[in-house]
Amino acid sequence: MSALMSELKTQFMALYDKAFEYYQDELRLMKEKAQELSMKEQAEGGWPIESSRIERRYSSYMSLKEQERAAALVQELVELMSKIAVAVKNSPLLDDADQREIVTYTKTMRSALYFRQYYYSGPESIHDEGVVFGIRPAEQSEEETDITSAHKIFKAAHRSTLKILDLMLQRPAESFSLPSVPQQSVSKYRPNTAFIMMWMDRDHPELDDLSDAIKTTFEKFGINALRADDIEHEDTITRRILDEIATSEFLIADLTGERPSVYYEIGFAHALGKRVILYRKKGTPLHFDLAVHNCPEYENLGDLKNKLTKRLTVLTNKASV
Repeated sequence: MSALMSELKTQFMALYDKAFEYYQDELRLMKEKAQELSMKEQAEGGWPIESSRIERRYSSYMSLKEQERAAALVQELVELMSKIAVAVKNSPLLDDADQREIVTYTKTMRSALYFRQYYYSGPESIHDEGVVFGIRPAEQSEEETDITSAHKIFKAAHRSTLKILDLMLQRPAESFSLPSVPQQSVSKYRPNTAFIMMWMDRDHPELDDLSDAIKTTFEKFGINALRADDIEHEDTITRRILDEIATSEFLIADLTGERPSVYYEIGFAHALGKRVILYRKKGTPLHFDLAVHNCPEYENLGDLKNKLTKRLTVLTNKASV
């Protein structure tokens, strides 16, 4: 596997060298074309033409030979990225989000080779006060850009893809296996318990305030809510977290920060057929995985506590104490 990834990385680096030469050549040809058109305009009594005007829509001035060169580079890019996509799918260190990024990077670099900028916005739920009205579908589009900007866009997407390749080249010290919850633990059920899935970072003390707000709200319903760092354990923390998810009566996740670990834990809960109460701070985007789920936004901790209280009143069929 590592030999294959090393070869793919070598080919991918070589592709960038070809793209670099391509952009340099096209920039030179663009300047020559701009000078030619400017001289023609002046000869007819007009004003000189600035090269920037031509560069912004140079794709319309490309010769057949230039277009064929661009198409050949695109073909090589797509074939190579297809191999990388298969490797990403088979890697135990990567997930669906990485596969989607490879698709996005491929389309971004392909557009950049044609001097266009690729835009993508994922699907998003349309809701108000926790009520989902529908789903806004994903959208993608392109618009023309100048050669210099296209080169920068290509370089950025290329660099991001290299980071994924480098991750796959890492060799773990021991064999990797996905954690699983023992059947004995899954069969347990602990009433009046809740597990909180959220971003945890010592550099962000406001996250502790968020956790406390959630715990306080659950306490009003006689429910003991815990976060991962509240758990006393002798086993691996990952296994204990999965055990909490499998056995807690209630699960709540805050998507603020868009942490991959939180999305993973939610996915594990859904795989067990468990419902997760979802919230996010206003302005936090939803990834494709959860776009169809009800995930209300909250303005501040007071707003979150009010919304969570209403939700728990419905779920527990009792009023808060």
